[in-house]
Amino acid sequence: MGPGIDGLPAAERDVDVSGPVAEFLGSVSPRVLTRLRLGLRAFEWLPFPWRFSHLDDEARDEFLRRMEGSSFRLHHELLLMAKVFSTLGYSVDPEVERRIGVEISCRLADGTLPEPAGTLGEMTPPGEGEECDVAIVGSGAGGAAAAAALAEAGLDVLVLEAGGHYDRDSYPEGRLEAIAELYRDAGLTIAEGNPPIPIPVARMVGGTTVINSGTCFRAPAEVLDEWRDEHGVGWAHDLDPYFVEAEEFLRVTALDPERMGRNGQLAMEGAAAIGASGGPISRNAGSCVQCSSCPYGCEIDAKRGMHVSYLPRAVAAGARVRAGVEARRLLVEDSRTVGIECLAGHGDGAGGSRRPYTVRAKRATIVAGGAFGTPELLIRSGLGGPQVGRNLHIHPACWVGARYEEDVSGWEGVMQSYYVDEWESERILLEATFTPLAFGGAWLPGTGRRHQESMLNFGHIASIGVQLADRSRGRVGTMGDGSLKAGYRLTDDDARRLAFGIARAAEIHFAAGAREVYPNIARAGVLRPGDLAGFEATRFKASELRLEAFHPMGTARISADEGAGVCDERGAVRGVEGLYVADASLFPSAARVNPMMTVIAFAKQVAAGIAERAAA
Repeated sequence: MGPGIDGLPAAERDVDVSGPVAEFLGSVSPRVLTRLRLGLRAFEWLPFPWRFSHLDDEARDEFLRRMEGSSFRLHHELLLMAKVFSTLGYSVDPEVERRIGVEISCRLADGTLPEPAGTLGEMTPPGEGEECDVAIVGSGAGGAAAAAALAEAGLDVLVLEAGGHYDRDSYPEGRLEAIAELYRDAGLTIAEGNPPIPIPVARMVGGTTVINSGTCFRAPAEVLDEWRDEHGVGWAHDLDPYFVEAEEFLRVTALDPERMGRNGQLAMEGAAAIGASGGPISRNAGSCVQCSSCPYGCEIDAKRGMHVSYLPRAVAAGARVRAGVEARRLLVEDSRTVGIECLAGHGDGAGGSRRPYTVRAKRATIVAGGAFGTPELLIRSGLGGPQVGRNLHIHPACWVGARYEEDVSGWEGVMQSYYVDEWESERILLEATFTPLAFGGAWLPGTGRRHQESMLNFGHIASIGVQLADRSRGRVGTMGDGSLKAGYRLTDDDARRLAFGIARAAEIHFAAGAREVYPNIARAGVLRPGDLAGFEATRFKASELRLEAFHPMGTARISADEGAGVCDERGAVRGVEGLYVADASLFPSAARVNPMMTVIAFAKQVAAGIAERAAA
């Protein structure tokens, strides 16, 4: 897959790719690992009667070219899988990064380091368990914001996090190691369907706020209207004070167009050229002007994830945080949730590395494990009713790259920098987003030598993310062993809207001077100026789209209709007392924008109600 050209080292001969990738795959779930093994075996024997690994370099290159030009979807799926893992293992090698010119770093405008965050105290769970007033499962945007609000209201709060604790002094140095340790299932949580869609979420203290782009939007007014009028969320338009407080505390700042980086500037220039509305993105990173390490953890913690913001604030008010504690089952006595049965420690428990650990909560239990973890725990506990796990929305997204004659060096400036909201009526949001080579390299065109040529030109690539506010729905459930399973069906109408969004991203690229655009649809190939009309005249099936998603939500949604949701207007789980949800699971439908700030506002609303009832 990587023969080595023009000074690039050759995969396996000069760079060990298979070894690090094999070690990395040890972090994925058994379910995903089985699928990957089957796929790799199929790829190996696809040249039957020969095996791919036994072909010489010329025969391999020819075989890969034929796969890329094949009309069979399975060929494209197997080729993409091979490109993803070979690129992942290859592109993180320091010599490869040096030859391509990639530099991953983070910097404030004045060159200083952010002030150290407050302490999180002792995070090792003591003994066989603890007691508290309020137990919170999950330490991401919802759990951390709720913890701070409740602790500051005088309640004894205990936050439980299944993952470990990392910050700028302890993030894993290796790229693969970081993905394996900071993400659930090493970033390979997949919603099965046609197409299957990876949905990477974090598993660490601070949750996905530690590895996201830091983009901060308030939920649009029309979304809040829908939640109030159609789902009975009466307080949907009462969130402004929570938004204002969070924006001030997290130092949310709009990016300076002069310093956002060339990737964002090209999107801005292209949008202006065609008269499309948009603007610089606001982020929770204050004066950060260089940011390309976000997916691995901000190397200086300029981005104010929950581990350096709301969690230290909660601890300062008396809360406790425990890392490496996995909630397994909610404890119910006399129709009231009274605590959580957990496993403490790391590992799979086979060697006795995890031990039973029980938390007793006197006043309330909050589940804030995200739209995967929350329904997973509710289902294992037999709570939430028939709607739990349903109504999964994900904001399906795709990467639309383009090659420019000018140098872009997209890793300079800010990773996610400019948005285009011109096509809100089509439920499309475009965001100029430049991801590290390990994440974006597989989307580059070509195979073998041609793919390496594309990698050498990475400094001339700009990219725009296409995000859809989906009406499609999925479902989260559990396997027989209690592990997560997720499925998602992309409707034809949503597939059409995504293709429309891809066309609009391509239009912006061409208006900014791009020489070619990569729509990431195999049948479409590479687009050049003049090809856009033909692309838009083509109808693509949902299964042809290459998608990913980053915003799972809705799996324990609020609804005034008991038969349509899991939680009532208070965020309380129906059918049991003392149990609440405070994360994106509560959203009645797709939020249309990056959801972090709305999660915080929802969590503060739920926490305010709990504190008020506790004081009564």
